[in-house]
Amino acid sequence: MKLLGLGCGRRMGNSEILMKEALMAAEATGDIEVELIHLHDLKIKPCTGCEKCTMSMSKGGTGECFQKDDMRFLKQKFTECDGLIISAPVFELRPPGLYCIMNDRFLGFGPQYLMSVFQRPKRAGALISVGGSDWVQLALPQMNLAMFMLNFKVVDQFQEMWTGRPGHTLFHEEALARANQLGKNVAEAMKKPPAEMAFKGDDPGICPFCHSNLLLTRGKNVVECPICAIRGDLALKDGEITVNWSAEDIRMIKWEPLGMGEHFKHIMERHVYFEENKESLKPRLDKYRVYKSYSLPPKAEEAESQVQEEG
Repeated sequence: MKLLGLGCGRRMGNSEILMKEALMAAEATGDIEVELIHLHDLKIKPCTGCEKCTMSMSKGGTGECFQKDDMRFLKQKFTECDGLIISAPVFELRPPGLYCIMNDRFLGFGPQYLMSVFQRPKRAGALISVGGSDWVQLALPQMNLAMFMLNFKVVDQFQEMWTGRPGHTLFHEEALARANQLGKNVAEAMKKPPAEMAFKGDDPGICPFCHSNLLLTRGKNVVECPICAIRGDLALKDGEITVNWSAEDIRMIKWEPLGMGEHFKHIMERHVYFEENKESLKPRLDKYRVYKSYSLPPKAEEAESQVQEEG
């Protein structure tokens, strides 16, 4: 069985050290082959918002992104692996920008591919997030998005804090032990049927799917998980916050085939509407097309000339 480790931080940084500790522990259980990918080694272009992928999908095409870069390599590696551990630093509340750029490009894998991965049994995944302080609240919730888009079941995740300098985590024996256990938990889950994969994280969270404790308020006593979009009625029982989640929202959760299919259906419906009515937009667009120009930085030689004049 192949376990893929995706490192999203600096080389020999804390997130990489903890990921390697987890991978070593998984490998030591036997029958696990480990492969490593360092995200900074890859050339990944940001999504341009051109919508060529969704327009292709609406016309019956593959919906694949037109850009030629290393996302195709990643797609192949995500397809081949039986388990996945992603580890990333936190710079300010959330995963780093390159991780988010990668995640934005998943829709460009195409709906045919994304729906096909849901025909496979779920695979085991785990997340490690490392922050130099306690400004980490959005990190693990956002990191779950990559796992869910690719139909991995997150069986463990943990958040390390106060490890700002490279290697700092080696002072924290409990973090190393926790990473080691995470690796064992993933290896154990990889060797089980999906129905027997249990969540082993430290905090089960309030959301039954993503295990996040984040909630959006949606009216009197109504809350929503911002990651999964399932809603429920908020209550306080014996001093503890509880949520009675909507069974229909859970049935149609966006990270499962029914919800994913509904999502693609809505995209196609809006494309059809746009194509049928786009001619009426042309005269209205002129107002915005002619409004001011964007400011641009001076050319290099102009900047140098300006420096000399000021000197």
